Amino acid sequence: MLQVATAGVTALAQVYGFSDASSFVSSHIETLKGLDNALLSRCGHVLEAVQIGFGVGSDNGLMLIGLGRTLLGAGAMPVAGTASLANPVMMTCAAIGAIHYGWNALSEDERAKVLETVADAFAAGRQLIKAVADFAVDTIKALLSKENLAELKRMVGDAAATFGRRLGDITRTIADRAADVRNIATGRASSIISALPKRLPFRNPPEST
Repeated sequence: MLQVATAGVTALAQVYGFSDASSFVSSHIETLKGLDNALLSRCGHVLEAVQIGFGVGSDNGLMLIGLGRTLLGAGAMPVAGTASLANPVMMTCAAIGAIHYGWNALSEDERAKVLETVADAFAAGRQLIKAVADFAVDTIKALLSKENLAELKRMVGDAAATFGRRLGDITRTIADRAADVRNIATGRASSIISALPKRLPFRNPPEST
C-alpha cells in the first residue's frame, strides 16, 4: 500500500465521492459486485482479485483505474477542465477493458511511457504497476465470458470517444480500425452508456445534522 496520499490517489478517489482512498476500494467493489449487470459485476470481481492478489490496500485498485484511464486517453488522474465520464462505474469498467484490450498492444517504448506517467501520478514503482497490469489481464481472461468481453469492448470504444480516441487506437487491430471508420460513416454508437442507470450508489449520503 502506498504510504503517501499522492495527488493521483486523492484526485481519483474524489471522482468516486470519497475524500481519501482508504475507504474507496472496498465500497466500490461491493457496489460493482452487487449490480445486476453481469459485466459490471464481474469487473467488480476483477478489482477485488487485484486487491486480494497483491495483499493490497486501496491504492493498487486506484492504480489499476489510473492505468486504464491513461490507455483511454483520459490521463492517469482527473484534471480540472478536461473531459470525463459522468458515470464512475462505467469509468472503472472501461479502464479495466482498456487494460485488457490495450496493454499488450503497446510497444515496449509506449508501455514504458505509460508506466512512467502512472508511476509519477501515484508515486509508485513501475514494476509494481506493470505487475498489477499483467495480473489484471490474466484475471480478466479468467473471469469474463466471451459475451462479457464483447460488451466490454463496446464500452471501451464508447469511453475512448469521450477522450478523443477510438477503439482501434487502443486495440491496434485492423478489424477495429476498419470498424471505427464504418461507425463514423454511419453515426453508429453503442447502447451501453444509455443502458446504465443514471445514478448509482457509489457511497451512502452524508447523515443529516
